Parts: sequence; structure tokens; C-alpha cells
Amino acid sequence: MENSLLDLIFLSEKRKNVLLLLLEGPKDINTIKKTLKASATSVQPQIKMLKEKHLVIQDKDVYRLSEIGKIIAEKMKPLLDTLSVLEENADYWADRDISKIPPFLLHRVGELGHCTIIEPQIEHMFELIPEYVEKAEKSKRLETLISYFHPLFPSFYLRLAQKGVSVSLTLPESILKRWVEDDYRKQTIQFLKMENTRLMVCKDCEKTPSIVAADNFMGIALFPKEGTFDRRFVICFDPDALAWGKELYDYYEQDSEQIEDIDSYICTL
Repeated sequence: MENSLLDLIFLSEKRKNVLLLLLEGPKDINTIKKTLKASATSVQPQIKMLKEKHLVIQDKDVYRLSEIGKIIAEKMKPLLDTLSVLEENADYWADRDISKIPPFLLHRVGELGHCTIIEPQIEHMFELIPEYVEKAEKSKRLETLISYFHPLFPSFYLRLAQKGVSVSLTLPESILKRWVEDDYRKQTIQFLKMENTRLMVCKDCEKTPSIVAADNFMGIALFPKEGTFDRRFVICFDPDALAWGKELYDYYEQDSEQIEDIDSYICTL
């Protein structure tokens, strides 16, 4: 029975898609055809097979999932979502150290949905990634854990805050030490004095991914398993992805300490 159901569902894209569509609610045949962009002659035999296995019930012209069908479809969706996320950027995920993503979020990586990879091009190698700058400048709230130092970061995040963006930064202790040096001290002091900013230090955040949790996008840059950090970001826009990114940022921020004054912080070093 188990093997029969597995074959029934996963050996046909149409049957699989019918189950996922009906998971959203009952549908008539015209809605099913239109949504799946298929003809009645190609869809109805697949629905018939699902009915014979008691996964779909027909009420006049409307089809809905049976109780068994609901259980199966609800279990299918997270698996298929996870496969979709990992397959879309398979080389990236295979090459990266994902050990710093807590298990409760790693198990829900399918929530990221459609994502793309952004990375510095040769003509912007020593600049901030233009796609990231564009998205960040359009945000109203931006929380980010920065796991590497870039000399343009202090001025960039100060400029965002000056434009009215609510900016929260969490930095590993080694990175924060660079921010409070003479070259960036003035900018850091300005940042701390603003009402719409927060600066946090995380003492157990070395080699953690860079995380961006904004109201309009989320991004994560994982360290490679081997080789040097290359600033390649996975960037996602689905609402579930934004919530996932926020949880990941909060996971690290909850063990961080807020910096109120640079001089007081320096005294603790």
C-alpha cells in the first residue's frame, strides 16, 4: 500500500499538483484545468486514479481532498518545498557550511521559496553589491548580522539610518573592534546617537553566516566549507522567507549585548 501510494503521487507531476492544489481548498474541474494549464482529457484520468485510492472525493462538479488525502498532501508540501529550495541553487548549498543555522530553522529551509544568488562582479569587487544596496535602500526596517568587515559598511548603514530606515546591527566582537577604530569611530558614534539604530556585539558569532532580515527581503551569506569567504548571498522575497530570516537574526541577537557607548565598550576589552 505504501509503495503504491508513493508511485501514485510521485510518478505523475499532474497527480502531485492536483493534490497540492486541492490542499488550498475544493476546486471544480475548470479551475483545476486553468490552474494546472492542462486539458480535461489529461487531468481527469489522474483525478480518477486519486479517487480510486481514496485521496480525492468528488461532490457533484467539485473535487476535494479526503481526510487521508489531506494528511498526505500536508506532509508532501514541506518536503517538496525543501527540495525546490535546495535544487534551485544546489551548488551553493552543497558548498556551504550550514552548521551555524539552528536545526529548527534548517528543517524549515523550504520556507525560503524562490531565491536567487547575488555576488560581487569584477567591476564592483571592492564595492558593496549593487543589488543588495538597492534593496536595502528601499527597506523601512533592516536587521543584519555582519560576519565580515568591509570598509564601506559603517558609512553605508549610517546613511540608511539617516534616510529614516530602522537599522539594527549585530557584529561579532572581532568585527566590532574594527568599527570602533579611529578610521570609523566618528561614524560609529553618529550611528549610536540616532533614535532609529541599535548596535549589538555577539561574542559567540565567529564564522556565522551574514544575515539580513528586512521588511522587503532577506539574505544569507554562508561561509564556504573550504576556501575564502566570497560574499555570495542567497536573497529571497517570499513572506515566509522574510519571517524565516527574522527568526534566524533573532536567534543570534538574543545572545548579544547592546552597545550604548563606544568608550564604555572599549574599557571592557
